[in-house]
Amino acid sequence: MRDWSALQEAAGALRRLNSAVAGRDVADEALRDVARVADALADELNARPARDKGDDMATHGDLAAAMAGRPLPVAVGEQLEFDPFSAGGGRLHPASVGMDVRREGATAVVASVHVDAMFQGPPGRVHGGIVAVLIDELMGTVNRMIGQRAYTARLAIDFRAPAPIDAELTLRAWLHGQHGRKVTLRADGRCGGDLFVEAEGLFVTPRPDTVGVPQSG
Repeated sequence: MRDWSALQEAAGALRRLNSAVAGRDVADEALRDVARVADALADELNARPARDKGDDMATHGDLAAAMAGRPLPVAVGEQLEFDPFSAGGGRLHPASVGMDVRREGATAVVASVHVDAMFQGPPGRVHGGIVAVLIDELMGTVNRMIGQRAYTARLAIDFRAPAPIDAELTLRAWLHGQHGRKVTLRADGRCGGDLFVEAEGLFVTPRPDTVGVPQSG
């Protein structure tokens, strides 16, 4: 397995920088200094060879196993991750939201999330699109946990109340049913016990003759 510790450090530092730029009252000249440094670093890094996400995922043991359709060996209460390179909870992504995901049962997961203020929609509220990203990723985690490859076909979300920024949010997702290649999952989100979102997702497993072919969703 490849050592991704340096990327994890860089991604974490960039998330802190993103948050500071988005949420702190900083003098214009200081912001221009940030822009100059960031542009110079981006030019330097963009001169390097591009990475391929599929190749990256193959170097991560548990992720490679899940993508091959093998269940993840995670006990109830233990931590797991959908994809370390993802924009939802990925620790190796420089702009991810971040989630602590745990196995809750045979076909269910639970996540604790503190959403940074840079992901606000209306003031003080988590952007609805961010909530959707987290729910989609949590449902995907259930599929990968049980060793099932499936891609999002439809995601229906009912926003019941605002999700507050910088508060502990609890999201759950579970397998609801399966008929052939169609997999139905459900999810909800609460803050202090108060429901703020419910969702249902339809996922579709690839046809046997398309396994290994890139899929959308």
